[in-house]
Amino acid sequence: MPTNIVAVYGTLRKGLDHHTLLSDCKPIGLGWLTGFRMHDLGEFPAITFTQENVDRIRVEWYDVPDEVLSAIDQLEVYDPDALERSLHVRTPIFSPYGRGWIYTYNQTLKNAPHITAGDWARFTRKSIQN
Repeated sequence: MPTNIVAVYGTLRKGLDHHTLLSDCKPIGLGWLTGFRMHDLGEFPAITFTQENVDRIRVEWYDVPDEVLSAIDQLEVYDPDALERSLHVRTPIFSPYGRGWIYTYNQTLKNAPHITAGDWARFTRKSIQN
């Protein structure tokens, strides 16, 4: 069965809202990715590329089968045949585990606040406590 390496940074992370989608997938690592900036869209984060190496995001790496990758595509509102309407784009990325995927935001951010820590789980814990 073919598998894919996927970096997750938001609601798909362990303990968060949509992690059940990955419950049967193999976690393969945890780390930081530089060159990405995270923004708060309310119910979920958005990430975008940045040229600044000071920005980074916290990710969990998973090995997922094709059918789970398709389910993530649906969750992220990614349609490779209609990129202009896709909320996210599945973007190739190099990882410590080989070539993988990450979902980058594909719409206008408007005034979405920057999450400077780059860690959605930490950010949502702080929001709940306040």
